[in-house]
Amino acid sequence: MANGNKKSIVLVDDHVIIRNGLKELIEKLGDYQVKDQFDNGPLFLHSLADAAHPDLLVLDISMPGMNGDAVLEAMNEKQVKIPTLVLTLNDEDDMVIRMFRLGARGYLKKNCTATVLKEALQSIFDHGYYHNEFLTYSLQTNAAPARKNERELILEQLTAREKEFLKLVCDEKEYTYEQIADKMGVQPRTVDGYREAIFSKFGIRSKTGLVLFILKHKLADYL
Repeated sequence: MANGNKKSIVLVDDHVIIRNGLKELIEKLGDYQVKDQFDNGPLFLHSLADAAHPDLLVLDISMPGMNGDAVLEAMNEKQVKIPTLVLTLNDEDDMVIRMFRLGARGYLKKNCTATVLKEALQSIFDHGYYHNEFLTYSLQTNAAPARKNERELILEQLTAREKEFLKLVCDEKEYTYEQIADKMGVQPRTVDGYREAIFSKFGIRSKTGLVLFILKHKLADYL
């Protein structure tokens, strides 16, 4: 924590203009202080041994030498737990999902508005998690019995093949839909049908949202 009650934030992005603009904006949005900036992942990781950890890391994905996912992997190996907001131009589903699997707490495009950025910062600090498609915060609550009941209701609505599909979607090998179809021994259009049925049942709109849905309700162990 920096300067009394201000939340300390570190920026890791290889574009200095973006970092400086973010610093100025973030410090206007609330009781936040950008305590440090780094233009690459290795410099940031090296700093962790010498300074108090920030309350939040704002991390770019695409950087020379070491991308944001590699930074999160290294943090996990070092058992460094810093809530991370991914702020990037990269909106590919597979990369977004990978970042969440590695522990990111939120994801925003760099062209987001100041209002959305403020909402994301507040959400991570208040609830531990933010995603602009998945605006439910029970991920970090202590309502375990309610979560269990909700999970049971979800499982009751899934067919055996839909459960098999979901199990492959959340596999750490990160199968594509085409690979899932091959694993299940069906045509890709059949897998599309499983996906669309689940999307319709639970109000999901993308593969990213689907993986977050599985993580949120801790379904993987019950499929």
